[in-house]
Amino acid sequence: MRKLAPLALGLMLSLAVAAPSFARPMEGAEARRMQTSVDVYLGAIGRGEADRVVAALPPRIKNIFAGSAGIEAGKLDGVLIEQTAALLKAAKFDDLAADYTAVDATDSVLADGTRVTWTVVPTQFSVETDAGKVLNRQPLLVLNEAGKWYMMRIEGAQQQELVSIAYPFLKDVSFPAASTAPMQ
Repeated sequence: MRKLAPLALGLMLSLAVAAPSFARPMEGAEARRMQTSVDVYLGAIGRGEADRVVAALPPRIKNIFAGSAGIEAGKLDGVLIEQTAALLKAAKFDDLAADYTAVDATDSVLADGTRVTWTVVPTQFSVETDAGKVLNRQPLLVLNEAGKWYMMRIEGAQQQELVSIAYPFLKDVSFPAASTAPMQ
């Protein structure tokens, strides 16, 4: 009987990790912390604070960037901050907003046992360049890993593939489509 108990425990734990994730309402302090983190992130974009924008990227995503670009992980933030700063200087980002009305959280577990709470927040903002002004609507993937909230804009298939590599439980998630429309 003693050998059966560890076997049963191991089976139950493996099933718990493999169990499907279900959405739940995000409420109270958790919702307020998430909303504050998203608002700070969007504010950083509007103010052109590249360092804060890059700091909000999930570390697992940064590790994939570093590996695919052949950049040392320690040097990646500097490269990303430089690129992000150039992008933020080339355009005026304004009217940044998030819609928290229908945000549900999903709790998932990675293969290494790391627990991740995630949600998708609809965002919109205007971008003005020399070519004109455009309204962007994009889903924002918001993840809580190790007690910290991280953000990743999902503009299309490339970002969806990237997040599914870092977070395999997102592989079959259907993100809302991003869209752009000219403004007058």
